[in-house]
Amino acid sequence: YIAHGHSCPDVVRCYPSQTLTKFPGHKGKKQGELIEILQILPKYCVENPTIDVWWTFCQFFPNNDNIIISTSTPFQILHGIQWKKVSSLPCGKVMQYNLDNGKSGVIPQASCKGFPKLQINPDGRKLTTLDTSSIHEHLVVYNPGHPIIHRARDSHFTQYRDYATSANGRYHAIVAKASSNVYTLSVYGSETVLVPDAVMKIPDLYPDIKPPPLPFTDRADVKWSPDSRLVAVGFSTGELIVVDWKKGQGVCSVFEEILSDCDLQSPSTYDFDPRSQHCVMAVAANDTVLYIINTEKKKMLFSSSDLGSCVDCLKYSYDSNCIVSALFNLKIKVLDADDLNLQLEIDLTVVCPDFEDILLKLGSIAPNTTCLSLSSTGEQAAIACWDRKIRVMQLLNVLNLQSLCKFAIQRFVHPSDIEKLPLPHLLKDYLYSFPFNP
Repeated sequence: YIAHGHSCPDVVRCYPSQTLTKFPGHKGKKQGELIEILQILPKYCVENPTIDVWWTFCQFFPNNDNIIISTSTPFQILHGIQWKKVSSLPCGKVMQYNLDNGKSGVIPQASCKGFPKLQINPDGRKLTTLDTSSIHEHLVVYNPGHPIIHRARDSHFTQYRDYATSANGRYHAIVAKASSNVYTLSVYGSETVLVPDAVMKIPDLYPDIKPPPLPFTDRADVKWSPDSRLVAVGFSTGELIVVDWKKGQGVCSVFEEILSDCDLQSPSTYDFDPRSQHCVMAVAANDTVLYIINTEKKKMLFSSSDLGSCVDCLKYSYDSNCIVSALFNLKIKVLDADDLNLQLEIDLTVVCPDFEDILLKLGSIAPNTTCLSLSSTGEQAAIACWDRKIRVMQLLNVLNLQSLCKFAIQRFVHPSDIEKLPLPHLLKDYLYSFPFNP
């Protein structure tokens, strides 16, 4: 279902054609407690002494907090700088977990041949995975008669590093390595096979941003603004840029124009504020501080106190009630999105005594947490870890009355029927989770 905003009529969002399915009530825990550990590829014997890191990506299904989708690839890290796939093992298999009944299984034919990354289209019908030169599109409900479609095929022999699907479900943004010293950012329509809507060479916009020299393994992380107007890219070299893809213009180089005294901690340690159309972001820098910035005004709005460790991953809850950060020191911190005050801290060394700190094995060359996904209500977090496990944690149990009413309505009212409710337009925008600030 496609919806248009009222307070921001240019913003379009895509939703699954189903009501909200909340997290299984019988699995609820006290805040800060471990709910469940999901094993990557539980039916495979994957013991191998050459494996250093299982890089895992996971995502809660849109509008269905019973389902988690994941993919993972084992890597050997050579000389502390070069990541090599352990190809003798199943790489990039896509798993589906049903948290309600405990069942899990491999989605047939779906796999990630590039760096482990998948995304469920906001419509809830299609699942896409990253190849080195295309995006593979599958139906979420497996149909043997429905072939895999190769979208966004690259005809210039570049190497795809990361991608993301826009909130309106219409576009894929792809960052690729075109040569030893050039990154490109391409935007393809989600139904497009060959011809991109836009192609930008990053050095043309930001000359100082180049891939690290060989044999270093370079990573990037792409994210869309809530209004699908801007694309942000974080790089393993410490840069974070924001681009207006329709105009082909750079908007902001965050660590040159706003936070010049530090660098991005890792490619994934930033996120757009869902309440803002495209201007406001949370950014974790290598000085162990979290910053809220406005990229349009090129201004730092406010910052947190010292977090006590570097951030591996961070994520806004869908209603922007909080920001969840997974730290390298095995702590999860939940911060208030309005003032960055600490709301909850979870020590994984206490809650999950089986969690081996990667620092003891490899030092600081890889993160403990490779991905973080939040349920629709923001009450649960799925934490993908380097040790081939996804840990589902209970976060805050107390939601405000406004949020409780919203989720109650979403459980019983189909997305297409929200527009028909006898409510003010601003309340309908809130039920659709539209951004309401620039």
